[in-house]
Amino acid sequence: MSDKSNDGGENDSLPMDNININSIDDENNNDINNQDDNENNNNNNNNKNSDDNEENLKDYKNKKEDFGNIKMDTIDDRPTNNGILSPIDITSDGGDSVKTLSTTQSKKLDEGEKKEGEVGPQVPFFSLFRFAKPFDILLMIIGTIGALANGVSMPAISIVFGRLMNSFSPENLADPNFDLVETVTSNAMYFIYIGCGVFVCSYVEVAFWMLAGERQAVRCRKAYLKAILKQEIGWYDVTKSSELSTRISSDTLLFQEAIGEKIGNFLHHTSTFICGFIVGFVNGWQLTLVIFALTPLIAAAGAFMTKMMADLTKKGQDAYAKAGGVAEEKIGSIRTVSTFSGEPFEVKRYTERLKEALDIGTKKGIMNGIGIGLVFLVLFGTYSLSFWYGGKLIVDRKWNPVPDRPWQGGDVLTVFFSVIMGAMALGQASPNVASFANGRGAAFKIYEVVDRNSKIDPFSTEGRSIEETVQGNIEYRNIGFSYPSRPDVKIFNNFNLTIKKGTTVALVGDSGGGKSSVIGLLERFYDPDEGEVYLDGTNIKEINIHSLRRNIGLVSQEPVLFANSIAENIRYGNENATMDQIIEACKTANAHDFISALPEGYDTQVGEKGVQMSGGQKQRIAIARAMIKDPKILLLDEATSALDSQNELLVQQSIEKLMIGRTTIVIAHRLSTIQDADQIAVVKGGAIVEIGTHPELYALNGVYTQLVNRQQKGGDDGDKKKKKKSKESSKDESNNNIGPSSISIDKSIQSIGADSLETSTIGLVNDNDNKKKKKKEKKPQEKSVPIGRILKLSRGDWPHFLIGLVGATLNGAIMPVFSIIFSEILGIFQEQDTDELTRRSRNMALWFILLAVVAALANFIQIYCFTFIGEKLTFNLRRLSFESIMRQDIGWFDLTENSTGRLTANLATEATLVQGMTSQRLGLLIQNIVTIVAGLVIAFVSGWKLTLVVLACVPVIGFAGKVEMDFFQGFSQKGKEAYAECGQVASEAIGGIRTVSSFTCENKILEKFRQCLQKPIQMSFRKSNVSGLSFGFSQCTLFFIYTLTYWYGGKLVDSGEWPAKESTLETYCYNGEYANIGYTDEATCIKSFTTTEGFSMMMRVFFAIIMSAMGVGQSMAFMPDLGKAKLAAVAIFSLIDRVSEIDPFENKGQTLPEFKGDIEFKDIKFSYPSRPNKAVFQGFNLVIPHGKKVALVGNSGGGKSSVISLLERFYNPSQGSITIDGVNIKDLNLNWLRGNMGLVGQEPFLFSGTIFENIIYGKPDATMDEVVEAAKAANAHTFIESLPDAYHTQLGDKFTQLSGGQKQRVAIARAIIRNPKVLLLDEATSALDTVSEKVVQVALDNVSKGRTSIVIAHRLSTVIDADLIVVVKEGKVVELGTHETLLAENGFYAELVSRQM
Repeated sequence: MSDKSNDGGENDSLPMDNININSIDDENNNDINNQDDNENNNNNNNNKNSDDNEENLKDYKNKKEDFGNIKMDTIDDRPTNNGILSPIDITSDGGDSVKTLSTTQSKKLDEGEKKEGEVGPQVPFFSLFRFAKPFDILLMIIGTIGALANGVSMPAISIVFGRLMNSFSPENLADPNFDLVETVTSNAMYFIYIGCGVFVCSYVEVAFWMLAGERQAVRCRKAYLKAILKQEIGWYDVTKSSELSTRISSDTLLFQEAIGEKIGNFLHHTSTFICGFIVGFVNGWQLTLVIFALTPLIAAAGAFMTKMMADLTKKGQDAYAKAGGVAEEKIGSIRTVSTFSGEPFEVKRYTERLKEALDIGTKKGIMNGIGIGLVFLVLFGTYSLSFWYGGKLIVDRKWNPVPDRPWQGGDVLTVFFSVIMGAMALGQASPNVASFANGRGAAFKIYEVVDRNSKIDPFSTEGRSIEETVQGNIEYRNIGFSYPSRPDVKIFNNFNLTIKKGTTVALVGDSGGGKSSVIGLLERFYDPDEGEVYLDGTNIKEINIHSLRRNIGLVSQEPVLFANSIAENIRYGNENATMDQIIEACKTANAHDFISALPEGYDTQVGEKGVQMSGGQKQRIAIARAMIKDPKILLLDEATSALDSQNELLVQQSIEKLMIGRTTIVIAHRLSTIQDADQIAVVKGGAIVEIGTHPELYALNGVYTQLVNRQQKGGDDGDKKKKKKSKESSKDESNNNIGPSSISIDKSIQSIGADSLETSTIGLVNDNDNKKKKKKEKKPQEKSVPIGRILKLSRGDWPHFLIGLVGATLNGAIMPVFSIIFSEILGIFQEQDTDELTRRSRNMALWFILLAVVAALANFIQIYCFTFIGEKLTFNLRRLSFESIMRQDIGWFDLTENSTGRLTANLATEATLVQGMTSQRLGLLIQNIVTIVAGLVIAFVSGWKLTLVVLACVPVIGFAGKVEMDFFQGFSQKGKEAYAECGQVASEAIGGIRTVSSFTCENKILEKFRQCLQKPIQMSFRKSNVSGLSFGFSQCTLFFIYTLTYWYGGKLVDSGEWPAKESTLETYCYNGEYANIGYTDEATCIKSFTTTEGFSMMMRVFFAIIMSAMGVGQSMAFMPDLGKAKLAAVAIFSLIDRVSEIDPFENKGQTLPEFKGDIEFKDIKFSYPSRPNKAVFQGFNLVIPHGKKVALVGNSGGGKSSVISLLERFYNPSQGSITIDGVNIKDLNLNWLRGNMGLVGQEPFLFSGTIFENIIYGKPDATMDEVVEAAKAANAHTFIESLPDAYHTQLGDKFTQLSGGQKQRVAIARAIIRNPKVLLLDEATSALDTVSEKVVQVALDNVSKGRTSIVIAHRLSTVIDADLIVVVKEGKVVELGTHETLLAENGFYAELVSRQM
């Protein structure tokens, strides 16, 4: 997506607007394209250290018998890593064998981990700029000059302020020629000069550094993604893909922050620090040394707070990441959670993880309060000592060498302000150091990948091109191979296989034999450890990798689709394909009809990972993608396993046409699909044990014969069973009113696309539905903010609120009080009586100490109390939101606005936004209100005229304050949204790296990524200019207001607006006393004291209003957050208040004393909530007697899975009733109902955690013996025991450690362990090989005895022994009966059977 900038015409005057964006982008591309040529020759293996918790290993490496009495609550206390339990690195070789690291390997990885508290590896600071071009270097040089010059401004102000103060000395005031207005005006003009310089320097500092950082960060992102995409697949096996996706989003942001405007900010404050101390030492080294002695305390307090906050922030993020991991996993697998009534348990798990975040957040509030309190304590303490010692220097008439005269009040102020500003600047610079450290650490991880030399580089131009010469002769010669993640496990040892051009070779055998590894080696996902793979007599290592893969078409068992339109997904096979070619490929793959039936046709978005498509639909799109590639070599890894019999037959015929003239390697469990292969190779234990044609192998009576017989015997056994049961079935049918007469069989079926009604079909709605949704989305914004409910949620925290209110009130009064004390000091330093000066300066020092103590306590109380309230509110809102999500019906999750990503993102952000209404922002708001009111009261009381003049500037001051707040919150933050889409592109590519590699889409992905980066690139020019101008404006505004204040204030002072106190005049001026202090007459004395008093009052008014204005500015800065908080609050309470139609938390409903299992569907009408205008059922009727096995068969999309979904009460029918034992299931207790059912779906979802935990999810109080028994029944025990950690094996990231068949068997064990009364099997054995299918089918037959069973299957051989076979077509029961009776009818069922013969 390329967004053109619309800003070109808006800021023509801006210095950098004429830069050619396209040229920069070309420059970026050239840089990335040349990256490989400039790589270092480090050939690091870069095996990533495991991030897993050692505690996991301790918990799960206990002996098996220790698990005997474990309950789910106990297991829930296990430590997690971002919601994923994984002491074992996740690997995936695309094969059938188990992918796992042994315990020993895990320990070795753990040894490489850094200890807690240690600093991770970092790159040298100047290595951060490796992506800088000459123009970037020029920008950084100019930005550095601007930042250093900008840092001089504040020390310069202290000099001007000191000069102005000294101009009010008694000597000048006693001079009758002294012109007060002219003196003040001339000094005030310096503020204008400095302000103009500050504006220019601030703009240069921010704009140039920000632009330089953005440009380099864009190149870094491109280089990082390209480096990731160029790595060999084996590298991904030992690197967590989820980490890579996170790093490309988060690490690059940390990198950008370290090379952008933060460097300018650091240089600015460093310059202020250095210049401040130079000015201090030059203007008075004695006082400077005293203040300097206390500076380390300020720095230490700031460093303490920074360190503690950084540590606790990271811990808080990690803690919520665990809770977020629970939420994401469970929302994404809501059907599995609902099936096993796990909602209350998951809410409990989520709440426990939230408690960890709450505890850390509270500690964060305590440490933040202590840190800020210490800073204020030391700061005001320094003020106290400074002014006391400054007064002493004046009283003692100490000589100041540089001005070559005794100390004066102006000297004290110059030194004080310059040194304090310098010290504070050092504190302001220190957070940037943490950003640099984070950036250097992030850069280390980035450069580690960028500098790694890939063993198999898809971007390499080396090697022969075979586009025009490839024939397809393949030879595997003496292959020895182990996966990088398991180097100690040999997959092949002296493996040999020859495949002639244009022939079809089928690889068959049990799971784990190495069949998929054959494909992986040919695609060069991996290179063999020993031996060679040849194509047309050439070692494939000598062939250009891109050219090799362009000539290979791969369709795997679990195809990966990207979040694009259907057409774009197919174009991954041929990016130059026309629409006609795409349609032709889809027709060949039998996908055109269902695509055309969709509202948006080929433009339909398939969703993340193709989630909006059913398994069969995804597979057909993947086949079309391979077909449009027109490859010379075709690799089919269970390519038709997800299709029903009708589509399988059609697609199989299409594939057979495609195979003509091509070399084809087929992996299949269904041997009937490969009997016509030119050669069949039986792979077992990493070796070929038999090879030949079907007749030849069958004649051998060996391994292949056994495989064939197993599949045929499955059908034969079913026939024998049916012959034995046919009479019983007839009786049952008549006794239980089962038969065609009891069913509404509608022969006149509407011509609807086969997939248009399927359960998993795209959840799209028409335009009217979309409009309704948009209206619904707008409604929350129209509602009033539920402030009362927010307060009600926090009602238990009222003590904290009241105490925090006291702290905020005291805190708000501190700066106005400071303005009073400070103005008094200005008068004190002009005191003529040394004894009085000593006394008053000592009293002011004590006031500052009192202020320091109050400020420290008030800050601690305010920050801790309001942080606690905010964290508690966030905890409650997240808990209630997640509980509400868990209680919603499945139909609610089908709507696009309730996707997993959106819901988890809302959980993470919306509660935090609402927290802004009650947390520290509320405390700051109260504090600012007090500051504003107190400041205005002081200002008006002290001088209403000057107050009104300065108040006229308040809007400008407030706006400038807000702009400055925005800047320091980081403009880089605004770019995160723009980069989110880029992160999604990268994340998808990394997650589907095998598909990207196989279809040579690396450059297409990079181009899409580059287009996504166009918007941030274009934004960067305007953003850098606007940011620089905004920051410059906010900085210079105060200087201009200083000028106005001093000029008008000087006129008021000169006019006698603030007369001296009578008591002072009586003491020093009346009755001839003036002579004692050096005045020539009484009038001059009165004028002198009046001027001193006026100056003091003028400064009091000025500082009081400035404090108020700063409070207004900060309060305005909170307003956008307050607006967001209001909208978030409405959205959250709308979710919390939503009433679920099917609520698993409701304990109402009856339970039956005895569950028999008689089920009846009566006059069912049903449409999915996401597709209300498409009826799935219209008058559906079906009776299922207890204890019987009922099979639902038919084409995809007929409504078979909808029967199970309605029975599980995932949905309610819009009309009609479903009864169990004569009771409407709506009247039954929901958890009791689901507790008596066991469901195994076609694509089972296993949770992160151990195999043991996944199995007992079906029965939380199960013992280890029960788990083992269930696993044995599901034929899973043997392979589980073969794993290094057996039942304690972590399934980790998306459970990729298990093959498809192994996952299915664990899921079956999970269903079996609860001993269900009704067994629901939706293609439960579709992913199993012949051996596993046979054994599991026997196990399922055994556990089905005495239970009501509903089976959905495409392989009819698995259901011919069913007591009742129901043929469902387009939402209707069109045929019903036993296998024999349906065959005799010679109808649709007979046609289905004939297709599979």
